[in-house]
Amino acid sequence: MRWRSESGFVATELVLGVGLLVIPVALVVLTLPGWSERQATARAVSREVARATARDGICDVARARVRAAEMAANLGVPSPDLVVDLGCVDGAPLPPGGDVEARVTVAMPAIQLPGIGAVGGWSWTARHREPVDRYAVAP
Repeated sequence: MRWRSESGFVATELVLGVGLLVIPVALVVLTLPGWSERQATARAVSREVARATARDGICDVARARVRAAEMAANLGVPSPDLVVDLGCVDGAPLPPGGDVEARVTVAMPAIQLPGIGAVGGWSWTARHREPVDRYAVAP
């Protein structure tokens, strides 16, 4: 004996299950590597910008941003998604034996939809502090 009220529910449940459970989970899983990639990029850029600034001995924000944009392009992150800031006065010589801090903030997309782009998001900041050579001659 067949119950009339139960016919066709399996197809409806399958479509709803795929649409409401599987697809959102798949989109999040596809977005996770991008988050890790952007965090690693921010760490690398902050480290290299701080090292180069400490080596140069002068706080040059413009040069730091150019370096960051080049690195971001090489690592596959669009340069508008990256903001660089140095913890020193622009144009000032760095004191020997002091520290310079580079802060790199990268935009993190909440969901990356194929063919559409990023939806939502937040920012993540990486910091790196590099010592200035104490025996270096100030410029």
